[in-house]
Amino acid sequence: MDVLKSLRRSLFDRGGTLGTYISELSHLTRYCFANKVDFHSLTDAHFEMFVRNLAAEKNSDGEQVRNNRTIVRIGRRSLDFLNLVGIRRKIPDYLSPDGPHIRAVRRIFTRKLSRNKAVRVEYWHHRCFPEASEVNRRSPVTENNINLLRKAAATSSGSSARKKRRLTLLRVLEATGARRIEVANLKVSDVRAAKEMERPFLKMLTVKRRGDPEIRFVPISHAELDYIIEYVDYYRAPIIERFNGGVDHDILFINHRTGKPIVANTVTLEIYMLRKAAGIKGRVHPHLFRHRFITVKIYGLIRAHHIRDAQQFIELFMRLESFKVEVMEQTGLKSVETLNHYVDWAFALGPLLDQEPVPSVDIGRLAREGRAAVVELEAERDALTAMEYADRVERELRRFVDELSRADGFKSVQSAGNAILAKALGIPKS
Repeated sequence: MDVLKSLRRSLFDRGGTLGTYISELSHLTRYCFANKVDFHSLTDAHFEMFVRNLAAEKNSDGEQVRNNRTIVRIGRRSLDFLNLVGIRRKIPDYLSPDGPHIRAVRRIFTRKLSRNKAVRVEYWHHRCFPEASEVNRRSPVTENNINLLRKAAATSSGSSARKKRRLTLLRVLEATGARRIEVANLKVSDVRAAKEMERPFLKMLTVKRRGDPEIRFVPISHAELDYIIEYVDYYRAPIIERFNGGVDHDILFINHRTGKPIVANTVTLEIYMLRKAAGIKGRVHPHLFRHRFITVKIYGLIRAHHIRDAQQFIELFMRLESFKVEVMEQTGLKSVETLNHYVDWAFALGPLLDQEPVPSVDIGRLAREGRAAVVELEAERDALTAMEYADRVERELRRFVDELSRADGFKSVQSAGNAILAKALGIPKS
């Protein structure tokens, strides 16, 4: 842990990278405690039994708790730790290919990086490790599953404030592509600051970096900001007043029973509960929203720059600094290695558009937001009175018209949008 800390590994969100390593080592700690054996007294038979126990554990459905890759990762981390134990205890060959203690071997492989660079990776291996399972590339969450989550959120049990928090959480995940810890740390003041911008950018904390958290700015629509602010003003504010006496900690998403900020695990739990309620069989968790966000952004860049294939995209990324900056600003990605599979996903979305000028408004984004609003309205129809439902429809229509008015060149979006809406509904001028 001291070494990792000196390398400035992340300590954010309950320990970050160090927390992950500690979690992986906790399995060996519990095994030694249960079997009343010290770390420095483990035999090869002990270690084999430890790995078999990891593989044998089943959940309530009878499925294996950990896949083979997870078992191997925990095993390698444990061997790293036991090697340190042997060094500190001055035990010769505590880990060795044919020694009297744990029979493990040190392996080396070279990982190729971009621009002919490579990195040497060393790791411990034991013959009892299972064959690594196939890499599970977690595909982006589908729009159909997002709509099922929305319906589940709108019809879920609990207070109207909790329903609104769930719906707002889904909007933020889809609109920003934020990691769960970034969502949990999103501030009300940053939402309101973005709303004051002509072309709004939402300030978010980026935590998956070595060292201290960094700030990135994510483009977001006024329609989405209006939706978030509605949650803040009509659902969040009364809870803050009740529990905190009006003293606001500024964190957007709160525990509705205490008024305190939620933690990152709450984001995961909420999506899990909605997935169960929606009856979705496949994987749906917060990070898949990020996969979708980045894939859609890259697809937009492919269309805007008329890029033919994945190879041309990567070549442009490596060769043109302006294009590289544009990609990083849109996605928050830093390396071409991380970028590769998102580019593949983006090209799999469908054929590229013909050589047409890119419209001044992102029709795809507006369409997705409109479809999201329709799904929520359909789900809420039976739960609202006629007046409440009409008011909800009007607010959604105002947001949509305001956004279209902005694309059409109006500077004063609110007044222009309201004027058009009033004319369309036959409301006389005030």
